[in-house]
Amino acid sequence: MKFVLYGMPCSGKTTLLNALSKQLFVVKGSSWLQEQTQGSFDSLLDLQKLYWRGAYLDYLKELPHEHLISDGHYAFADDVVFTSEDGDCYDVFLYLYCQPEVLFERLSHSSKNHKFAHLSVDELDAWQQREVRELREQCHQRNKDFYVIPDSNLSVLEVQSFIKAIIDDDFSSFKLAEIIVAKIKETYPQTEKLVLIDGDKTFINEDTLSVCAPGFKTTIFDGDFYTGYQSYCFEQQVQGLELDYKRLEQCTLNEKILLCLHCEEARDHTKLEELEDKGVIIISSGINNLWSQLVQRWNLSTVFASPFISADTKYYVAKLLRAEGYHITAYGDSQNDWYLLHEADEGYVYIGSRVSRSLRNSDISDLKFLMTNHVMVLNQCAADSELLRDIELCKSSSGVTGAKLAQAHYNLGQKMGAYLKQVLPNKNIPVLVLERGGRFFGDGIYLSFGGKFYPVNPKHDKLPELKSNFILIVDSVINTGNSLLDLIKQLKHANPDLQVALVTNVIQREALAKFKLYPLFAIRVSDNKFVGKRQRKQVGNSGPDTADRLFNLIED
Repeated sequence: MKFVLYGMPCSGKTTLLNALSKQLFVVKGSSWLQEQTQGSFDSLLDLQKLYWRGAYLDYLKELPHEHLISDGHYAFADDVVFTSEDGDCYDVFLYLYCQPEVLFERLSHSSKNHKFAHLSVDELDAWQQREVRELREQCHQRNKDFYVIPDSNLSVLEVQSFIKAIIDDDFSSFKLAEIIVAKIKETYPQTEKLVLIDGDKTFINEDTLSVCAPGFKTTIFDGDFYTGYQSYCFEQQVQGLELDYKRLEQCTLNEKILLCLHCEEARDHTKLEELEDKGVIIISSGINNLWSQLVQRWNLSTVFASPFISADTKYYVAKLLRAEGYHITAYGDSQNDWYLLHEADEGYVYIGSRVSRSLRNSDISDLKFLMTNHVMVLNQCAADSELLRDIELCKSSSGVTGAKLAQAHYNLGQKMGAYLKQVLPNKNIPVLVLERGGRFFGDGIYLSFGGKFYPVNPKHDKLPELKSNFILIVDSVINTGNSLLDLIKQLKHANPDLQVALVTNVIQREALAKFKLYPLFAIRVSDNKFVGKRQRKQVGNSGPDTADRLFNLIED
């Protein structure tokens, strides 16, 4: 079996290779290339380097050792040196991940790698993240195992134990997927459509381990890699953990998911046998003993649960089933499900009322969204003196106009954007800001939340073509809400899968009922109701228009 250890310059590959030398025959590719070229490899032309890298792979193939490991380089900054021959040569791919701040410090003192010392922490982070992402994709293409080993709190004994499990116990994320798929095919030999659902926090609302071991904490998944190495370490960590099985009674089925599966009749939470007829399969990285209890409680049919089930295992299950002709719909809530959801014919990410921490920096804009429809009013859950001051300035009765009012809207937008960033995905998410009134509030949201900024005046502008399945629509005031409903109708006509979330400074209370199908985030709810006009004070059913106030166009 041929292992390869990738990693950044100065990540510590040599140290780890030396620690594995008692288990694996170590071949240091960098040293071999320098020896074969009399120390001139770095100055060779690109074609010459490519030749010698190919020669090295041929050399590895001729070695008589049953198990060996080589070092490897995927890229040098923007120069990718990985080849398809590299991908085909090795059986198991390891990646030694090093914190970018540590890399920065090490490179600044490295004479060997001084040419990278000018790179910033952010540039090193982007380089390393690209390597991890693209190497994983290369392994996925070839049905090979890819494992990230973080250097923080690195335990050599743990890595040695992991290598032993691969060699002696045939540990493999891909092979585990093959076993699961074989069992699924036995259960569903004729079914054309299957549904793969993550267990904890997707099929059920809770995390079974947190419920049954409330004091237990782990840092194994810090970094959000979710490879088989993290799965292996986690399984070792939870062995012998004392679990309170009685607490499983607290677990509840996710009715949003049941609704998607057309299993409304299963809300009695006792019998779900009809899921088998629908080709529903639960695939969980949770503890098997806990899920065995839930299987008995709800009469679940097809459930696979094990800490060994990694993100890659889930991905391979979907890939292998699709290769057999099955149509796959998948549901999940975290980074552990990201590859599964993207491999499925239809991938649904369950956000609920708060996005998983592990997905905050991931692009999930192309997935279909499932969210809890709810109203969040910021001045009821996160009020402070500054927020309350700006709310008072924004009220029509304040008489405040122009730049001072615009600043208050901007401040409130920043506070709302910071809150939204904690509960919603933001990478490549469109933020559609309705001009004119929503401009300054929208600016504040965008600068705190991120996403992609689209200022639009629906009365005059053509709506942008959106590639995302999720959008934030931002307006300063929602009065009747009728024009906003027309806008949503237009957007959903272009993309029926579009999930809309609404964000506003203030919404009129009577309008709330019109938006019960959408998540809505407001600074406040108002009982005041009038038609906006270019006037300074409210008189009867007319009052100062918000946009005119913001742009200092109120007539005395």
